Amino acid sequence: MNADQKANLKNVAIAALSFTFLFGIIETFIAGIAYAVIAAPIAGLVFGLLMYLFLNSKKVKEQTTLAKNDQERIIYSGAANHFKNAEAVGGKLYLLNDRLEFKSHGFNIQNHAFNIYLTEIKELNFYKTLGIVPNGLEIILSNGEVEKFVVNNRSSWKTEIEKSIKVL
Repeated sequence: MNADQKANLKNVAIAALSFTFLFGIIETFIAGIAYAVIAAPIAGLVFGLLMYLFLNSKKVKEQTTLAKNDQERIIYSGAANHFKNAEAVGGKLYLLNDRLEFKSHGFNIQNHAFNIYLTEIKELNFYKTLGIVPNGLEIILSNGEVEKFVVNNRSSWKTEIEKSIKVL
């Protein structure tokens, strides 16, 4: 199991446990504690399983894979969300020797592919998603535009991008 798969599994477990907890609270008020104690863990398991199947589906992998001629140029990659307007568009982020490339999967409202050439990057910063989750990577471009991504292992992303920029 590679690092991206481990991170996805960890995220699925956190999402399933969070869903179980929130669903349990809601069901306690709606149907009572006896029902919530049974229904919430089952709902959490089902939610987690569906998330796992989605993240590992063949369709999502096909939609987020780079062209063959770019495959050998990949330095680092992983699941990511790219903030476009108010939507966190899900997909995969790739660091290549000359650029960052994001490819969304087809289960978003704003499907897109997006490139940032390393020569355009002025600054890399961390931020907390929703002000509390430490998984955000903010990229400030030389023209002043700001692009935000949610990634696993943001420290590794920053280190790898900075190393690639120095090589240019």
